[in-house]
Amino acid sequence: MIYKIRAIILHTIKHTDSSLIVYAYTDRFGKQTYIINCSHSRKSKNRITLFQPLFLLDIEAYNKQTANIQRIKEYRLSNPLLTIPFDIKKTSIAMFIAEVLYKIIREEEPNEKMFDFIYNSILIFDKIDMGAENFHLHFLANLSRYIGFYPSGIYDADGFFDIKSGHVSPVKPKHTLYFDMKNTNILKQMLNIQVSNLHLIELNRAQRNDFLKVMLDFYSYHFEKLSPVNSLKIFTELFNSSI
Repeated sequence: MIYKIRAIILHTIKHTDSSLIVYAYTDRFGKQTYIINCSHSRKSKNRITLFQPLFLLDIEAYNKQTANIQRIKEYRLSNPLLTIPFDIKKTSIAMFIAEVLYKIIREEEPNEKMFDFIYNSILIFDKIDMGAENFHLHFLANLSRYIGFYPSGIYDADGFFDIKSGHVSPVKPKHTLYFDMKNTNILKQMLNIQVSNLHLIELNRAQRNDFLKVMLDFYSYHFEKLSPVNSLKIFTELFNSSI
């Protein structure tokens, strides 16, 4: 049976000279793996460029419960992205986020709230200019509410966010998996601000890098397969050279 599906592109692999393996997060079936055939014509090559990280597509695809790889019949842009593909900083952020999502999302079942959060976040990211360099930090912080380990009591206490317990402690935990007071405060800000106001959070390069490190520690504690994030080196080098 053929289904109409909204899809967020996470990762692609060249399968043969005339086909691609596409990993996508979908509204109807969760994370899915698709194969798509592509000819050597110029039109076909141009259409293949639609399978870039975080591109939003409407697809028509077969879905067989017994198959590990589904087949795409037709595809088109759902919402054309106007800045992400053409702004090298936004492109690098998109690659980073797509890789994180590819590694942590495992469910082959729908999660409407999480899909809508990711989908709408991408649309907003494409529109904003000021504060775009903080988007990945805000995204990771707020994605946690849809995955099941949203920080508990984060707004009501000052101190150190304990990654293991998921709570803020007034004293340093005896282990090393925690946010210091500065990063705990940044986490509070990220969880309490709209994407459109990200420019109001003023972080320098060192603060941004440090917060990203502890956020990845946070995710790695819950998802063993997260490390290493291959796009992180390129992403970090690009931002460190310009911000």
